[in-house]
Amino acid sequence: MNFKQFGVLLSVSTILGINVIATKVLAAEPSITFGEALGSGGCIVDDQLPGEDGRSLSIVLDNFSAFNGQRQKCILRVQTFIPSGFIVQNVQVLYQGTTDIDRGSKGTNLNRTYSFSGGALGQAVARPQTTKFTSSKAFAEQDEITVLAASGLCSGGGQGLLGINLIAQSSSGSSIFVDTADINAGDVLISFDLKRC
Repeated sequence: MNFKQFGVLLSVSTILGINVIATKVLAAEPSITFGEALGSGGCIVDDQLPGEDGRSLSIVLDNFSAFNGQRQKCILRVQTFIPSGFIVQNVQVLYQGTTDIDRGSKGTNLNRTYSFSGGALGQAVARPQTTKFTSSKAFAEQDEITVLAASGLCSGGGQGLLGINLIAQSSSGSSIFVDTADINAGDVLISFDLKRC
């Protein structure tokens, strides 16, 4: 083998080596470890199911509903452990439930506010969200929360706390349910987008 052939072989092997390394880095998806989700103020966390993707959590609520003019509050707190070298970029939260609205009723509302603290969660940028329902239906409401990373968070992931404050309100002749007997459906599905520091 002459010097020119050796140079071409070396170039090809270097390109292949870089491609293999890049593929391995892309294939290693980071996972979040979730602590116990806690509900208070008018709701109970019946179960929680981590997603197969390692970045989502389905929370099954019990006893979170409002009937005929009632107002019910639910305070959810979810512990997160973000892997070293990653920060949270965005969070999606999906709410599933049903409303039953009688004719002449003013309907129901589902209000949501968010707070992040600690770890690599950064600061949530989300206005309070309100959905008003005026007809009987099953609903799936999704909130998209942008996260601003605080300076110094890239030192290595860490533990954080996601807070969700929910208020379900019904008017006379209406009801809203954000709880279900179907454990596979989930009531609140939280998904995190991570990015490398």
